[in-house]
Amino acid sequence: MISCDSIISSISELPETPDGGAFNDKDPCSDNFKLPNLRFTNSAYSFDTSFEVNQRDVTLEWDVVNDQGTTLEFDYNFEYRYAAPGESIASQNWQAISSGQSSFSIPVLNETFGGEQYTYEIFAEYIPNDSNCQRKDTTFTGQFSVNAIQSRGFLFNPYQISSNNDGTYTAEIYLDEIQESDDLTAFSLVLNYSEALLTVTNVQVFGETGSFLNPDGSNTLVYVQPEITSNFITIEAGIAGNNASISGGGAICEITFTPTGSFQGNTSLTIHNTSVLKSSQGFDIDILQFDQAEVIQ
Repeated sequence: MISCDSIISSISELPETPDGGAFNDKDPCSDNFKLPNLRFTNSAYSFDTSFEVNQRDVTLEWDVVNDQGTTLEFDYNFEYRYAAPGESIASQNWQAISSGQSSFSIPVLNETFGGEQYTYEIFAEYIPNDSNCQRKDTTFTGQFSVNAIQSRGFLFNPYQISSNNDGTYTAEIYLDEIQESDDLTAFSLVLNYSEALLTVTNVQVFGETGSFLNPDGSNTLVYVQPEITSNFITIEAGIAGNNASISGGGAICEITFTPTGSFQGNTSLTIHNTSVLKSSQGFDIDILQFDQAEVIQ
């Protein structure tokens, strides 16, 4: 005859199972509960690796999934923050996402160059309905680059220009998608602006060692005084020697404007289609991108 004590002793020696105790990783109340993962609805985006965004804004949307990739109904509360290249994400404020939502948008993205990355973090908190259960949270992080301009040409970076501390505005202009086979040797940049609202006060062409036009210091940049006419400025520069090949993209010049008394609100800057790129043989290099920027008061 088996005693009650022996039955109880046998039960106490059984290992605890996922359905019955401290090692349960399926019960949200368990200390060992594993919070589910997130997966972007756009398959081109990933939390695991850096991805590329091909436009000047982005919406990141996700599903909650288990380890097998099955979509779950799980009641997370989300917050997010992001940092542009060169900024510390730790210094950015968290922004709440409405209950039931699983996405956020970044409305203004600037082109990234030379390995620059945007960084984002999504804070996910689970609050159990059972008041006896503890809250649990986790953070999902990642990075992405921006390649919104995919055709050879000039672009503004940033393309929304805010005032400097002294009240002036600086437009930084880049060349992008340049191939080594283009044999870029000279450019004529023609920029259209409203002289009733803005006055050109300074122009700087970047030709120092390490710049896009002079990557290793072996190129000599030659440029003439910018020509300013009614609502236009023309900047011309050439590379003497052209010893170091040029490819990819980078900053070529910046133009500083002072607002006139008539400037209110916003005004546009436009790369005019009379701008030119030249090869060492004097041939025109097709420009496929003529960008526009917004100067914001």
